[in-house]
Amino acid sequence: MAPRSQKAAALKVWPIEVLAAIESLYADQVHPQGRILLKRLGERAAAACAGQVALGSFPGLAVGSEVVPRLDTAHIRKVCERCPRIQVVAEAGTEYSALLVGRTPSFIDPCSNDDPFPERLWSEMAVFFGSYQNRGVRLPGGRYACARALAAAHLPFLAG
Repeated sequence: MAPRSQKAAALKVWPIEVLAAIESLYADQVHPQGRILLKRLGERAAAACAGQVALGSFPGLAVGSEVVPRLDTAHIRKVCERCPRIQVVAEAGTEYSALLVGRTPSFIDPCSNDDPFPERLWSEMAVFFGSYQNRGVRLPGGRYACARALAAAHLPFLAG
């Protein structure tokens, strides 16, 4: 690990970027907890800075073919706390949620036993994962990274 003085400064984001990231999580029906918001901001910053990567003009960490910028987590929380359009709700430990003021949340509960998906989806997924493992391809660890990899594969049973 490099000494603190040798580390690149973390990227700071603007309130409009934080609001856009939270809006995108609402659109995906994903609860905007701090750690998930951080990941979404990282994705969006990586996409926005893709042209700058070759120039090495922002701090980041290469992951596969994507460069994910290092973000200032304390700054992101402060942006949320200072923005009148965001309500910060403290959760367990240091976790928090960043909710949009005046918007009714309708997030999917990943722990729920309710299954709104048709049996066909599950059978097509079973076939896919059976053949996927046989080819020796591995999905990344973590629900979020795995979901991103599956979405990027444009699988027909996940369309719509």
